Amino acid sequence: MCLVLSNLLENALEASLKAKSSNRRIHAEVYLHHKHLLLIQVENTFEGKIQEKNHIFQSSKRTGNGVGIQSVRHIAEKNGGDSSFTYENGVFTAKIMLRIQKTAVSHP
Repeated sequence: MCLVLSNLLENALEASLKAKSSNRRIHAEVYLHHKHLLLIQVENTFEGKIQEKNHIFQSSKRTGNGVGIQSVRHIAEKNGGDSSFTYENGVFTAKIMLRIQKTAVSHP
């Protein structure tokens, strides 16, 4: 969960900082659904063109595939969850569903 959130927030921050200051925005929502699903949505503004090749986002920092979003996808799938990434009108949206083990949400 920490890796997912840190990757999403780092990407959102980096993309927002490249946008005009009057247009910068990051919005994150995280909530528990039915005590076993963690739903995460992060939206951020961006400027420029997002490069995607065969449904894999290309890095804006170096040549080749981006690592952060691929890592998020892998973590979600590995834990029986899912992920989707969309971008339009200068807003990038990441939606992640993670299955939570019972012990992770236990109450005293």
